[in-house]
Amino acid sequence: MAEAGGHDGTVAADRISGRVLWPSLGAFIVLTSAMAMRHAMWRDEVRAFSTAIHPSSWFDLIGSIHQEGHPIVWYAILRTGYALTRSPLVMPVASLMIAWGAAYLILRYAPFPVWVRLLAVFGAFLGHEYSVVCRNYGIGVLLMLLACVFFPTRRERPIRLGIVLALLANTSVHASVATLLLGFVWLMDVFDPASRRAIRRRAAITAVGIGVAGVAFALWSASVPPDMGYAFSFSRVQPGQLWGTLWMDPGAGLMGHQLSNIAAAGDLPWARAGVDPELASRVVADVALLGTAWALRRNRACLIAALLATVGFELMFRVIYPGALRHEGIIAFLLVSLVWIASAESGSRNSPAPGRPFVLGLLPLLIVQTVALPVIARREMLHPASSSKAFAALIRTTPRFHNAILAGEPDYMVEAMPYYVRNQIFMPRQRGFDYRVYFDRGARRPLELRLGGLIDIVDRLSCSTGRPVLLAIGHLKLLSDTAGEAHLAYRADFRWDSVERDRLFARGKLIASFTRATTDENYHIFEIPPMARPGCHPPQQ
Repeated sequence: MAEAGGHDGTVAADRISGRVLWPSLGAFIVLTSAMAMRHAMWRDEVRAFSTAIHPSSWFDLIGSIHQEGHPIVWYAILRTGYALTRSPLVMPVASLMIAWGAAYLILRYAPFPVWVRLLAVFGAFLGHEYSVVCRNYGIGVLLMLLACVFFPTRRERPIRLGIVLALLANTSVHASVATLLLGFVWLMDVFDPASRRAIRRRAAITAVGIGVAGVAFALWSASVPPDMGYAFSFSRVQPGQLWGTLWMDPGAGLMGHQLSNIAAAGDLPWARAGVDPELASRVVADVALLGTAWALRRNRACLIAALLATVGFELMFRVIYPGALRHEGIIAFLLVSLVWIASAESGSRNSPAPGRPFVLGLLPLLIVQTVALPVIARREMLHPASSSKAFAALIRTTPRFHNAILAGEPDYMVEAMPYYVRNQIFMPRQRGFDYRVYFDRGARRPLELRLGGLIDIVDRLSCSTGRPVLLAIGHLKLLSDTAGEAHLAYRADFRWDSVERDRLFARGKLIASFTRATTDENYHIFEIPPMARPGCHPPQQ
């Protein structure tokens, strides 16, 4: 049964009955909860949690997130939730509840046929990346969808849309770009005779100002100091190459590491079918982009916004950092949002079932990312994302490790541990106890480190504290290669030779190796026991 509109101003292509809505939502809740219970937290997830709860005040929190490159909304959610519960479980619970809310909005309000809504919900993005994985991007998707729900009533109630857009901008830098583009679609009302008067009203101008202020605050709070290793420069942009790739093969520019793209095509086992994974991912992304552009051809504002999104995100992925699946999903849902808005606008004027013609362009994106979800779910259930959970289990089941100090090389290998255990964390390169690594260009965290220097640091640490040090070394070839080197993220290097390697085995004991994680958080654990002796002194701060 079709409906042209609802009492709340939304438009739906097919009415969804409670007999479909609630079982579908329930199945989504069960699926994501099952994966979340198996999920092992990795460093980026816990780093945000640690950053949220450690500052002594909200003012200090704002200063602290300048090091992170992300705006404040996710940190505010974690800080508030932890203040109320005093439990790190607030992180997975908040992530799941946000995803469940987003799924409800799609199932209940999206102006698409019901089966298309189910594809959007049971996909790689919402079904895993924005639910099981606890990052700041999921709340951005929820607010983006809420903006779509509020968009049809922007003329009558503009302030609430402005507030949602301001909050959306403060979930991630990628969401700030999405906010600007949704705001652009809103401002295009000035060219519509039926909407021109509404956009000129004081309330609408105020609402747009709220959204702009939200974007400005997000970009300011997410700006990192210039000495940080991931500070970017426009000098890295090659305009000719960017322009050529954009027109000839936009899927290549929007494809990040591990072949992730807007359709999650990189997570499918293409090689088993004899298909080159990189080529398949690029083709699927190109088809999705072209299909969406074709679907939006009759809505000038949304079409221009989709083209600008392609340019903007390709520039972001090339200049700032390559897009991972969590970043690609933002542009994927931005395209969904633009089709949602165009469908609703068409339905309010012309067709009682507007979603069907518009949604055709989305089908390649939605179908492939839905097919990818079982692949991702199987991987999540069988293989940990990080070795942190197994490492923590070793600590909890070994009494002599309950007061051990944890250290890592690379040092960011132990950033996930505070979620599971309360052991102190020592950052060898920073020469001090901390909860996160500072990725500067070497002033605070030396970028060059040898195994001999690492042994000296943890040796003095165990000696001065009288406590064992559990050293997680993520350079797995250390066991097989007598000499070697590793080049880490953010320009850091690590080297060792046979003498240093022999010294490590003489001073410490290899007690465990964790090598099953799907990320790079695999490591060998060495126990460095305390050995009090003359001349022992605390590590330099």
